[in-house]
Amino acid sequence: MPLTVPKGAEALVETRLPYLDAEQRREVLRTTALPSGYVLLDGFEQWGRLDLFAAADGYGAFDSDVTVTLDAAAGGFDAADAWRNDIEGDGGLTKRGTGTLTLTGHNRYHGGTVVEDGTLVAGHACALGQGDVRVTGGTLRAEKVLRVHGSYVQEGDATLELLLRGHHGPALTVSRRVLLGRGSVLALRLDEERRPVAGSTVPVLEAAQLRGRFDRVELNSDSLRAVPVYTAEGLSVRLVRR
Repeated sequence: MPLTVPKGAEALVETRLPYLDAEQRREVLRTTALPSGYVLLDGFEQWGRLDLFAAADGYGAFDSDVTVTLDAAAGGFDAADAWRNDIEGDGGLTKRGTGTLTLTGHNRYHGGTVVEDGTLVAGHACALGQGDVRVTGGTLRAEKVLRVHGSYVQEGDATLELLLRGHHGPALTVSRRVLLGRGSVLALRLDEERRPVAGSTVPVLEAAQLRGRFDRVELNSDSLRAVPVYTAEGLSVRLVRR
């Protein structure tokens, strides 16, 4: 049976998810609840089905589009938080505000991902679900190799931050096309465990089609710089000494 979240239950996760409004916290409780069918849990008001441990890790599903705003100046969870559940559903996610949100689950939501401000961190290869990804501001940062199961669009004063590994495949794989608008920035971080060496050419981005170029390519190294090499289906960088 579907769960109707008991009246006032959203207060139980208010301090854990302070950047969500009351209706959003109720949706977190609903999408992370225990299934029905357990005699000791299926009371009339259904309090027993609430799973506060799972709810502390954010949404379990986006059944409609979700917009979340984190404020770095507020500190605590408002400044930085992580959602660790595997998120499903037909809805999508829009990230706003100056704070940082990290998605670590193997997510399968279909409504796409939009980054408008602050930082969205992909802590899993499939953290961004099954839809398109659009970055119009702020930073999209990948902690590992990242896959986008749709199109990728970056525009405005936005930054894509990827991990650069030697003897490895591309840092970002996009199943459809990539469109890079004016002002787009690519920031590369060298992987200390699989650090590429000077003189090597390292794949960065692979897609069905690539249109546009990054305005600037940055590398976190005092001794190396990254020279972009574009093709119709992707981007590599050649590492040369400064």
